[in-house]
Amino acid sequence: MLECDPDMVEALPDVIEVKAAGAGDLETLLSEFTTEMRAQFDLFRRLRAGAESLLDGADEGLAKQARADIKAATDAMALIVRTLEKIDTLLRQLERDRLDAEERLLEARDPEVLRREVEALIAARVEQAVAGRLDAAVAVRLAQVAGLAEGRGPPL
Repeated sequence: MLECDPDMVEALPDVIEVKAAGAGDLETLLSEFTTEMRAQFDLFRRLRAGAESLLDGADEGLAKQARADIKAATDAMALIVRTLEKIDTLLRQLERDRLDAEERLLEARDPEVLRREVEALIAARVEQAVAGRLDAAVAVRLAQVAGLAEGRGPPL
């Protein structure tokens, strides 16, 4: 029969305690669950493969136990896949909720404040454009003055 990983049994109360307490970032917790579930999936895959190798043996009792282990490992793997699908659904929902919350915050802002922010952004862009043009005009004028100083006369 399949045995539980002692490390997993020891870690389980901490995970439940953290989740029940609501501590920590839920996305991080779900990502950690995903990593653990993938590791458990690999473990059950290896256990199933090991049990399958015992089916061809001469000992009928051992083969019967191997079939039971294969079924238990397959059931555990199916449960892990369903759990991973649920975690993925939760992560996607969290992202949608985050985007919805950001949108609600933007919609709830005072239109006058938003107008001032947009005006400030426009003013900053205009200042950048004017400063660039001014620098170019000054450079041209300096070149003209330098030409006059060298005795080349005014430009035609």
